[in-house]
Amino acid sequence: MSREARENVTDYIANSEFTEATLFFKDGSFLQFVHRARDQRWARPSADDTDAGKVCRALRQFRLNAKHLQLFFEDGGDAEFFANQF
Repeated sequence: MSREARENVTDYIANSEFTEATLFFKDGSFLQFVHRARDQRWARPSADDTDAGKVCRALRQFRLNAKHLQLFFEDGGDAEFFANQF
């Protein structure tokens, strides 16, 4: 899943505090990430039947910080996205 995610993402944006981020996909869908506190941590796709939904369902966890957004998948793979990468 990590390769598929990297190949289908067209943009990555994060807020200045790196508590919210969004990945945009070739099919027009997007995947939102929020990590403000332990009780405010989630990933949500724009729609389930999209590339964003597929990636979200395959996620085991994510890391969001000033360095990057890193996705960890159930299949053991991971993918990293960096500000100004696209």
